[in-house]
Amino acid sequence: MITMKMDDVDFSYQLKRYALAKKISFAKAIKQQGRLVAVNLAFQTQPLGDGGKAKSQGEGAARRDIDRVYKSGKQTTTVIKESGIPNGKTTTQNAEQAAKAFAMYVLKGQNYAATTILQRLHIPKYHDTVVKPMDAGSAHKASRHGARRGVPRNTFVKVSVPREAQIDSYVKQITQRVGIAKAGWAHCAQQLGGSRGIPQWVTRHAGKRATGSVVDNSEASAGEQYVTMTNQVPWIDKCLNAGQIQRALDMQKEKMTKAIEIALSKA
Repeated sequence: MITMKMDDVDFSYQLKRYALAKKISFAKAIKQQGRLVAVNLAFQTQPLGDGGKAKSQGEGAARRDIDRVYKSGKQTTTVIKESGIPNGKTTTQNAEQAAKAFAMYVLKGQNYAATTILQRLHIPKYHDTVVKPMDAGSAHKASRHGARRGVPRNTFVKVSVPREAQIDSYVKQITQRVGIAKAGWAHCAQQLGGSRGIPQWVTRHAGKRATGSVVDNSEASAGEQYVTMTNQVPWIDKCLNAGQIQRALDMQKEKMTKAIEIALSKA
């Protein structure tokens, strides 16, 4: 969870200039600019950006992680066939014959027999792979590590799923979560006037899968005015760092500076 209090000295100075130049109250300015900072924070949160490319990158990363853990029976059959296993004492120790035997057992639902063949072949990354129906994502969750909770590239395949449609269904379920970390800021923006500027694939989660809280102290006495925004998504600190938060503030300061120059030139 990340909390950011808008009490930055330079930012506050620009806010006051902005309010004077635009001829609005400081309370209105701080609330208005707080909303826009929330929009900037949503942009800065991974996957970086707010367009279709950012959405595709997030979905692609999820798919890659899942593919490192699960393979369909069809994919596994191809891996066996292309493994280059030399002829052995039995027909199933020949790559092509082993692939045919594996596919037959999978088709018949004889998962234990299929697992036995697969593990006996000692194919790289398939040493301990088990053939079984989709496990609701438990193997995927257990394989995630590191600050960003990703699946390492060198992860061994955990499950060969006979029905590819089960993997596709799980991929769809996970990719629909893309944008949740951003949506905590979208929820903050909504409480400050609206989430304009944040795409629908993010706002769909706001207030549902992702929440944010706002303390609006903009109407307090002079010197005590501020807006505090808290992104309550548990893993937000894995998707946004201090430098990105500062960039979100700096971006808005630059926009205010330009707006002040325009307002003064008109005056």
